[in-house]
Amino acid sequence: MTGEPEPLRAIVDTNLLVGALARPDGSSARILDHWRAGGFEHVASGATLREAELVVGARWVARIADRGARDALLAELRARSMVVEAPVLEGLTLKDAGDRRLVEAAHAAGARYLVTADREVLLMRGYGAVEFVTAGEFLAALGARSG
Repeated sequence: MTGEPEPLRAIVDTNLLVGALARPDGSSARILDHWRAGGFEHVASGATLREAELVVGARWVARIADRGARDALLAELRARSMVVEAPVLEGLTLKDAGDRRLVEAAHAAGARYLVTADREVLLMRGYGAVEFVTAGEFLAALGARSG
């Protein structure tokens, strides 16, 4: 036993990825800064990475962030995320398939948090051991963990 805390795992919803691109000084961008600094391990599945590529690569996102920034974020997600096989969770009642894929990936990876701005997801507050939290709640949890 090393005495080191187990790495904190979380998945960040695509709505926050877009938020980080739109506001480099905002809370979504600060979450990505924590990830880059090793404050948590980002988890993903093939399906969540594909959704990130579709959303971040969308034409409307090009109006708020240049291609270089979008491509760099997507490359970083592919290279630095813990990618898991995420089986379908039959009892999950979320309407949006993309939201279900996020929960499935978080659950399969043993993540503690799904960070989102999606009201429907936040109303559920969690699934199994995965808590659904806002960017502000996640930043507070990271702050409490670090000191």
